[in-house]
Amino acid sequence: MNRNPLARTVFPRLTIVTGTDTDVGKTYTTAALAVAAWSSGVQRIAVYKPQQTGVRGDDPGDVDDVARLAHTAGVPSAVLTVAEGQRLSEPMAPPPAAAIDGVDLLPITAHVDRVLKLQESHDLVLVEGSGGVLVELDGQRHTIADLARELQSRAGEEVGTVVVTRPDLGTLNHTLLTLEALHHRGVRVSGIVLGSWPARPDPVQQSNRDYLAALPDVGGRRIPLLGAVPAGWNDDVS
Repeated sequence: MNRNPLARTVFPRLTIVTGTDTDVGKTYTTAALAVAAWSSGVQRIAVYKPQQTGVRGDDPGDVDDVARLAHTAGVPSAVLTVAEGQRLSEPMAPPPAAAIDGVDLLPITAHVDRVLKLQESHDLVLVEGSGGVLVELDGQRHTIADLARELQSRAGEEVGTVVVTRPDLGTLNHTLLTLEALHHRGVRVSGIVLGSWPARPDPVQQSNRDYLAALPDVGGRRIPLLGAVPAGWNDDVS
């Protein structure tokens, strides 16, 4: 089994996993957080995906990948609950994907209620967003940032957000813009995770990691670098 890169992470009972963009490693990070929680003694974990796009029929989605990666790392099936709010067939942002499928998007209130319901029966709920923090979730232009803020208003200090970012050139600007957007909306950030971390990082990637590890305060609050999840983490374990 590969070592868990986020083994020492401590996070709130309700954690939103978002990113600076799509394909930055949110699903791998969500799985690593679930494994970290289980390794620390958490016995009831739920993973919720508000909008799953780019899947058809019974094809596995991101939450199924989280379950597979977590089980590979030793998390028993009975520990983990996975759920989707809504799935759409086209690999696009939810509003245009829903238009192509000819369906209405669930309102943000439906996702809030579902997450809080999961929280009633689980010790930890991980919510994996789609794309970046300002990707729209519903027909009223609500975003993952809005979802995080609404959950904070309902569940208080039990809620935090983890931002997953790339290690490559340009990530510092994207990360700082994302943190600024979240701070502007009053969203509490628990930390940053570098996703898709290469086996042999180049000087730029290593420099970016060093910078993010010593990130200047955002809005008077220190945002820690929680770790780096290797590219394809646990995919190569049989």
